Order: sequence, then C-alpha cells, then structure tokens
Amino acid sequence: MYKETDREELLNKIAGFMQESSAFEGLLQIGSGATGFADIYSDIDLMAGCGDADCVKDADRQLRQFFAELGACHIENRAWTSTALGLSVYFEDGLSADISFMPTSELPIRSPRYRVVFAKTENFVDVLNAAAQRFAESSQRYGIDDSIHYRFVNELRYVEIAILREQFIFADIALSNARQLLLSVETVAEGKKLHQFKEYNNLSQSFLELLAETYPKNRTYEDIRTAEEKLLALYLKIVKNSTYLTFDNALLKLLGCFD
Repeated sequence: MYKETDREELLNKIAGFMQESSAFEGLLQIGSGATGFADIYSDIDLMAGCGDADCVKDADRQLRQFFAELGACHIENRAWTSTALGLSVYFEDGLSADISFMPTSELPIRSPRYRVVFAKTENFVDVLNAAAQRFAESSQRYGIDDSIHYRFVNELRYVEIAILREQFIFADIALSNARQLLLSVETVAEGKKLHQFKEYNNLSQSFLELLAETYPKNRTYEDIRTAEEKLLALYLKIVKNSTYLTFDNALLKLLGCFD
C-alpha cells in the first residue's frame, strides 16, 4: 500500500513531465484532490489542455511511454471523442491516476472543485476562466431530466419480474440500479452541482436514514418486495418536493402488472 508521500511524489512527477512537454498548455487537478484528498484511497484526477488535435495525439503517446517507464502495471486507454482522450493508470502498490487531455479550447469545467497546477499560456487561462464562468451561470443538471422517472420505474419493473422468477440476484441488481437513479435525483434536489457527485455521505442525514431502509435484509421475495416499495415511496416523496422535476403518475401503471 502506498503512502501519502508516494501519491504526492507521483503527482509532482506527472506535472513536471507535462511542464517539460510541448504537447501541453496547462494542467488542472480536479476532484477531491483539488481541495485536499478525502483519504489515502483517493486517486489522482487530472485534466490537461493541449495546443490542438495533433498535440493530443502526441500527449497520448508521450504519457503512455512516461507511465510505462515509471513501472505502471496497467494503462487503460480512454476516448470520449476523437480529440478528448484519457488514460487510467495503475501501479502495483495501489496508486492510480486518471488523466484526461484535449485541445484547450474544448476544456469543460463541470465542478467548482479544481486547481490550476500550471498554465503555460494566456490562452489556457482565458479558456479556463470562460469555462468556469459558464459553469457558475449554468443551471445544467448533467442529464437529469424527466426521462429519469421512466428509467427508475422500469428498473422496479425488472425487480418485480425477477422476484417472480426467483432470480433474486438479478432483482438485487435492478434495485441497486434504481437506487443509483434515486441518488441522482436527491443530489439535484439538494442543490448539489458537482459533476459526478460521489460524496453521498454529505447528503441529508434524514434522507440517508430512509435510503438505508431500501436495502433488503435478505434475498427473499418478501424482503426484496418491501425494499422496492420503500424505494418507490422515497423517490416519489423527493420528486414531489422538487421544483425541477415533475412525475407522471401514469408511469406507475408499469408496476404491479404481475400480481
């Protein structure tokens, strides 16, 4: 297991390498590490801006070679678009880092939690400031819209079918999927604007107590059915009190069809 000093040393090595490379215009640390790592298990999350699409290709090649020489045990290539790439890097002692890189002009700011590690050009700073202002002024909910209700109810429908088939593991998975959608709705309802919000322990304590009751004690018909009913009741309560989402009660016709 690595130590905090090992993680800091790796971060400094990455930043130093990028500063020396002409492929990068600037670097941001994002996620919890930008304001202080949550704990020893937090990985390093970085987002870099490159001069153009050709620089992104150079950055990908250079970073893969850099991490291979550092002794990474696995390097996973990632691609969101043809010009927005990334690497997930792992070391045998448990250290890991996620680095995304793209043309500076495409840099997205989707959370207030970031810090500038370095900026080589005024362009990088200008683009960053403009993106940060757009984020601050935006009411975007990261894809949370009324379609989430259908997805939530449909997962509960899967629960009902699975328990009738006595496929309790599948029912548990569908419950988990529905619970994740519930967490997304609650996050928005509480006014959280963080992209890929993970700190669910910071949600309302009363909500978390009710959420805990939606976990079945055992994988049985009765316990899973009870968990489903509590999950639905909590979801409807949250949506009813939301000023952002509206629920069509006709969706409930999808449930209880197999009784």
